[in-house]
Amino acid sequence: MAVRHYIFSDKASDIRIGGIAVNKEIALALGGGGIRGIAHIGVIRCLEEHGFKVRAVVGTSAGGLVGSVYAAGYSIEAIAQAARDLAMHPSFKRSPDDKPSLLGAASVTKLLIEMLGEQNIEEFPIPFVATAVSVKSGEEFLLNKGSAVNAVLSTIAIPGILPIQEINGVTLMDGGVLDPVPVKAARWLNPKLPIVAVVLHDKSIEAMPDRIPLPLPEVLPYPIKEQLSKLRIVEAIKIFSRSVEVCTQRLSELNLMLDKPDVIIRPKVGHFNLFGKVNPDELIQKGYEATMPMIAQLMRACGLYKTFVRALKFRDFQKTAPNGWRFLSS
Repeated sequence: MAVRHYIFSDKASDIRIGGIAVNKEIALALGGGGIRGIAHIGVIRCLEEHGFKVRAVVGTSAGGLVGSVYAAGYSIEAIAQAARDLAMHPSFKRSPDDKPSLLGAASVTKLLIEMLGEQNIEEFPIPFVATAVSVKSGEEFLLNKGSAVNAVLSTIAIPGILPIQEINGVTLMDGGVLDPVPVKAARWLNPKLPIVAVVLHDKSIEAMPDRIPLPLPEVLPYPIKEQLSKLRIVEAIKIFSRSVEVCTQRLSELNLMLDKPDVIIRPKVGHFNLFGKVNPDELIQKGYEATMPMIAQLMRACGLYKTFVRALKFRDFQKTAPNGWRFLSS
């Protein structure tokens, strides 16, 4: 079981640029992307090393998973080790109570119980929200109270792949269905802070695959997997999966254009299969490398002028929830 380390102080983290004080406090909007979410660890590590203090976290899907344990007070090194352990011993076994899905979430559930236990979200040292979507009504739910484990299992419930969850009579699935990178929710959580959005679908040109991967774990021997890949039904699943990925990418970019986060970080991890076998340290490094060039922009976003503009522009943002939002205690 991982050891919890509290890694932030309540003291303001100020520096000065040209004699002007800069408060280096930020909010994170962590996007979804299956196993690619490990890159969030590298992003946060780089931000910490440059003195930024995370004061609010909103996560969707994989971003909700990483963001929850960080907001609960675990150090980034403890989270990185948990990611390594999870990658070494993945399990997608289903439980008898699981709703219809291709896979179960045995490994993730075990990890969440070990790290979060019976904690409620409102007990976290850092304010946290996970997003999810009602299967029946299509409404977006913000999970900001109640069981942290239930909230995370809801936000990672990729439709058809991982089990959907029921909370207080509402059946929920992955929040990325409506908002793959929850910038607006992060702004609602703390309108005064600059929003750092992390997007996980960008690919490096040299890493773009020639073949469409099957969105399932790589647990079968290669010869069997090769034969299965030739079946029409498997080809159909791969094509459908690819279409969903394209839609998600477009939705992400449209929402980012509308919601305008202060900084967008784009680790080049989009070519990794959602449930593929990976080297966690490679993904962490890609997150770190993508963050480094954005530090100067983030410094400017933390400056006095930008802070004043945000305070003026979003002064009433928390008074009324945007249309379509619902709040739910998990």
